[in-house]
Amino acid sequence: MENIWSFLLQTLTVSIAAAVLLLAKRLFLDKLSPRWQYGVWAILAARILLPAGLLGRVLLPGLDVALEAAKTGVESRLTSALTDPYGVTEVSAPIPLVRFVPPDSVTDVLFYLYAAGAALTLLWFFLSYLALRLRVAGGVAPSPGTLERVHSVAGQYGLKVPPRIVMLPGAESAFVCGPLSPVLVLPERAVDDKVLLHELLHLKYGDLWAGVGMCVLRCLHWCNPLLWHCWDRAQNDSEALCDQRVLERLEGEERRQYGVILLSMADDKYARAPGTTSMANGGRNIKARISSIARFKRYPRGVGLGSACVAAVLAVACLAGTVSAVELPGRNSSGSLELARARLNRATTPAGALDTYVKALLADSPAYLIMAAPEEALPELFAAARAGEKLDTPYPLEPLGLSEGSGAQADWVVYNLLEGSDGTYTGLLVLDAYRTWFADIYEDGQPVAVSQPVRVLRQGDFWAVEPLEDWTAVDPECTLASHANPFLPALSYTARVEDFTIEVDYQYLLSIDNEVYMDSLFFGGSYQLDTVPRPDALFTDYYRSVGGRAWAGGEEVSLTVWYEPLTQGEAFPEEFGHSSFRTPEEHGLGGGGGSDPRGCERQQSPASIAVKFQYKEQEYTGVAWPEEVPYD
Repeated sequence: MENIWSFLLQTLTVSIAAAVLLLAKRLFLDKLSPRWQYGVWAILAARILLPAGLLGRVLLPGLDVALEAAKTGVESRLTSALTDPYGVTEVSAPIPLVRFVPPDSVTDVLFYLYAAGAALTLLWFFLSYLALRLRVAGGVAPSPGTLERVHSVAGQYGLKVPPRIVMLPGAESAFVCGPLSPVLVLPERAVDDKVLLHELLHLKYGDLWAGVGMCVLRCLHWCNPLLWHCWDRAQNDSEALCDQRVLERLEGEERRQYGVILLSMADDKYARAPGTTSMANGGRNIKARISSIARFKRYPRGVGLGSACVAAVLAVACLAGTVSAVELPGRNSSGSLELARARLNRATTPAGALDTYVKALLADSPAYLIMAAPEEALPELFAAARAGEKLDTPYPLEPLGLSEGSGAQADWVVYNLLEGSDGTYTGLLVLDAYRTWFADIYEDGQPVAVSQPVRVLRQGDFWAVEPLEDWTAVDPECTLASHANPFLPALSYTARVEDFTIEVDYQYLLSIDNEVYMDSLFFGGSYQLDTVPRPDALFTDYYRSVGGRAWAGGEEVSLTVWYEPLTQGEAFPEEFGHSSFRTPEEHGLGGGGGSDPRGCERQQSPASIAVKFQYKEQEYTGVAWPEEVPYD
């Protein structure tokens, strides 16, 4: 947790889990054993230690949207040093991670106060324990008879005796102190064997360490009263479970006597120090424990399976949650919640960033563009969206003489998407504009195109598109959506074989399938371009074009040339021809998987190209190497 908003996300998530567990415990109060009632708190402990939003999952759908809307509304008016108003709130760790920078806003101060409160609460617990240890150090050794009774009880039930036993003046009841070097502390008055049994069972089952863990978890959410209540309940459940274990070892009249002992402690004050156990835990809690003793029963083994199933369901609900599928914002969204949805739908793939960028410009939608814009552009886009203003960018199809509202639709491809040394990608984004049947300027459905060099860059977990130049018209010699275009830049490869120079032009196109089937009441169904952004899209279509020229003695010669792209370190193929070109499936297009962040394994420019040609019945082979790249 690095700012007050990540703490709020964490503590709200934990509170939801706590409320679910409290409700479940209420429903199963008389139906499941004290072991289940106490053990189920481990789910809450795990929830506190797991960062909220892990793997994109939330406990309450809409919580992240509401928090983002509140954060942007508050932080956009501040200049916080710890919070990015337009970034997505993330919990990187369940503990406060303090950056020691001067606070610039009230939210910065609040986070520092939270972190200081966590540290001071932890210090208070430690000093309380240290003060008790100092008091225990002044205790006196018990009489031989008392020692003999302690060893007798331990021997009778197969329990271990702590290394040190002392009698402490002023102690109201027996307790065990210290998880590392436990000390059994006894009051000056006589102690019943059943009280000794209770404390020795605490020691056997590690309840001291559980108490220390609860104190630490209290510190992490010291300002959340619901969680303090839960850990109070957990300590009471620990005592109830210890009662159950005692009663399981007693018979008949001894059980009634154990209840009488508890009743005698009903007026004791509950002030247990950290790192200790005490049979007395306050009058109200003891009365509840006496009621449990009155209805004591041994639970059959079959109940254990049912308890485990209930706990497993609660664990999945409280720990796994649901996938946070945030609804896309509307095209002309301007409300706080809608803009929060836009920020939570930032593009997670390069293909998704390109698709969202194109559709944002065509729809003139600041909300859409927020999903694919670089972080430095977000403040201006948020301001424009809130004010209902248009984008301060030219309409991409304007170079074709088309304006917004002309009825034109456009699909996109990206040429030669190349990875740079800094992990960004550059390529040429090309739009095919299809004029719809009802437009006044309809021209036989002939596609026209515009292009723009772009950079696709990673920003944290998201991808953004940065334009490098303005949109320009492209002379369409073919359908750009399915073929490469000789008028657009290509990658050049050169090979020299004896007296021949071979120059190979290589182009490859990546795109996604943007067609959707639309039903029509009067004209039947038809396929149309999907105008809704797909921020998590993967490339689904891959095309390439390879062409070449040859020179011999400075003159261009006409040759029949075969080409085969090679990967890094791949040997020259023994036999190949036009039919040996890899299919789209072999380029990793199957389900869009693979390690390549663009969505597939091998959609990239080849390391080199194998060439084979014939000249005057003589066959030649060679390897063409890259000569130049269109964009740096």
